[in-house]
Amino acid sequence: MTGTSSTSRLAGLQSLRALAAGMVLVGHVLAEAEHYFGLSLPGDAMPWTRGVDLFFVISGFVIALSADRFRTQPLAFFKRRLLRVVPLYYVFTTIMVMVLLILPNAAKDTSLDLGQILSSYGFVPYAREDGRIAPVLSLGWTLNYEIFFYAIFSFCLALSRPRFALTAILSALVMAGLTFPATATTFVFWTNPLILEFLFGVGLAKLYQSGWHKPHGGLAVSGLVTGLVMLLLLDATSLPRVMAAGLPAALIVASATILCPNRTTPGQLLGDASYALYLSHRFALRAATLLLLPLLPQSHLGAWIYVAIVTGLAVTLGVLTHLLLEKPLMRAVATSPKVVPA
Repeated sequence: MTGTSSTSRLAGLQSLRALAAGMVLVGHVLAEAEHYFGLSLPGDAMPWTRGVDLFFVISGFVIALSADRFRTQPLAFFKRRLLRVVPLYYVFTTIMVMVLLILPNAAKDTSLDLGQILSSYGFVPYAREDGRIAPVLSLGWTLNYEIFFYAIFSFCLALSRPRFALTAILSALVMAGLTFPATATTFVFWTNPLILEFLFGVGLAKLYQSGWHKPHGGLAVSGLVTGLVMLLLLDATSLPRVMAAGLPAALIVASATILCPNRTTPGQLLGDASYALYLSHRFALRAATLLLLPLLPQSHLGAWIYVAIVTGLAVTLGVLTHLLLEKPLMRAVATSPKVVPA
């Protein structure tokens, strides 16, 4: 979900971040509209929230490229990653806790739980009362995976063959989860095959660095379209998510990096703001829901008005959060030009 100075200016990558954040947003807005209006809306068959899988593959790609400069500084690398993702996440986690304390009825499907709050700040998987493994800011389940990936990658940087070690460790974790039945929350969470999606991105980074970067606009578009079609078709199968969503996501990321010409593409600002949009959009969605529902007719027209307004508000909040909060936070935590988190 985040970038580094060596990759954040790849135009295709920025557009892909915008696409991934937009998919998650649209998926959540459509689901809310269908729930509250009791209607089925066109487009709901698309697995919009699989934008998260795109984020995981992107993270593997970005981290693998940026880590080369930190081969002898694994702790500095891990600190850099924490400084990039933690401050803004803590801000929205704290806002969520305040909502639960002050306006508990305004929160949906989340109750005040001290254990969950503490685990949220520590990025430790926590099983909620409804059975979901998620922090108090439910979107943060992806951050639990991100931080876990950063920690393992940082450890591997201290070894002679970091990417081989990373592949071995993540593969061993998945095999352990498939082999040994367990109920422990952390074991179930951290052995989920989803962690292999990071490896897809690491593999693409290796291809990129090996000279496989062959810009071709036509192939890039074809790969992107094929990946999206695969995402739709495979979602209807019984394949594990790492295959049904992870493989199409890898093709889409390859199209946006290895094949995409590095020139200005749509969605650059939204790509920059993708992390802020991801963390903030649930707040815009919930607030707009509470305010709009009493004013709109229970019809398809009302549902589409709801979708349009909420989507616009969420994007606006995400961009403003990026410009007015995220960027100042990044400047504040930067200790020198050499370690600016980006």
